[in-house]
Amino acid sequence: MLPQVDQSLRHILHHREAYVKDRQQRHLQRRPFIVGVSGCQGSGKTTLCDTLEHLLSNEPHNLNVVSFSLDDLYLTREDQAKLAAANPDNKLLQQRGQPGSHDLRLAQRTFKDLLDPDCASAAIPSYDKSCFGGLGDRRDKAQWKTVYAPYDIILFEGWSQGFKPLPPAELKRMYSEATGRMSLQPLSSLEQINRYLAQYESDLYSFFDIFIHLSPADPEQVYKWRLQQEHHMKATRGVDGMADDAVRAFVDTYMPAYELYLPRLDRVGFFGQGLRGESLKPYEGPTRADGGYSGPERHLRLVLDQDRKVIRTQHMKETVLVDSPVLGSNNAGGGAVARFSTTRFLFSCTMIGLLSYFGFARRRRIVDAVARLARAK
Repeated sequence: MLPQVDQSLRHILHHREAYVKDRQQRHLQRRPFIVGVSGCQGSGKTTLCDTLEHLLSNEPHNLNVVSFSLDDLYLTREDQAKLAAANPDNKLLQQRGQPGSHDLRLAQRTFKDLLDPDCASAAIPSYDKSCFGGLGDRRDKAQWKTVYAPYDIILFEGWSQGFKPLPPAELKRMYSEATGRMSLQPLSSLEQINRYLAQYESDLYSFFDIFIHLSPADPEQVYKWRLQQEHHMKATRGVDGMADDAVRAFVDTYMPAYELYLPRLDRVGFFGQGLRGESLKPYEGPTRADGGYSGPERHLRLVLDQDRKVIRTQHMKETVLVDSPVLGSNNAGGGAVARFSTTRFLFSCTMIGLLSYFGFARRRRIVDAVARLARAK
């Protein structure tokens, strides 16, 4: 078993057991356990999810697992063409892939059906990337997979899962200092993608109970991975796809997003608060303010080398800035963070005061001693 499979499986089983107990203790309704999975193009995230689905569905686990991808939710070819035509100056939106090129209403309807206890089945959208010479199109509904409740685990993967919008000022700062492929795009194009990304976080991220990230040791590895992926698709399915030059140009459009959004995901994780002035979201932090599962170290980060070998494993803590308000919530989750940080602040002030007092008292004794000696003479 590959290390990324083994460690992901352990991560899921450990947290699902805690998740089930947590819901029982809080007398909450049964709900599927949702795992967000992220990885660059060609990193092996789809293969990972397919393998996990097989292992979890069979002995000794025998769980009802649903696995699908953000790629399954791309706009239809017609709608993608309309998006491109409406944004002729934004090269990032001329083909599928970027935030803005997915049907988020379809995504929400799919999750709603999967989480509705009264819905006995759900249709999972499907997308064919080989259509229109590799431009792709959504398959007809008759070709979508039907799954049947009750579901135990939902695996939902995508290349940009966990990417979060930057504060506008931070985006401008990074752009002004950029020397990579980000600098080849107009700032206005990146700002538009950043605005789209905010909707992904708002509509999808709170669904995730835990997170798994296949992180590249070097983002340049994506070129090799994506070429291998395209060659494999054409060889095994006997379909037309993109030429190598087209694949490289395709990956070029993704590199600005990696330069902008990977640093936060790698540094603080999916459930950690951003370090550039972002508000703490209700699903973030050690204790989720939205009432979701709050087990510690919910994010598993697996760093891969160019051969997709795991070279580092990290169980990421849910970092929070001191005295950070929770956006959209006034409940105990945010208050707990504030009380902790205030207590730490008061303790620090007390210690500084004590040290200053003792320092002053020592200096006072020395001055008095010198004065006594002077009087004695």
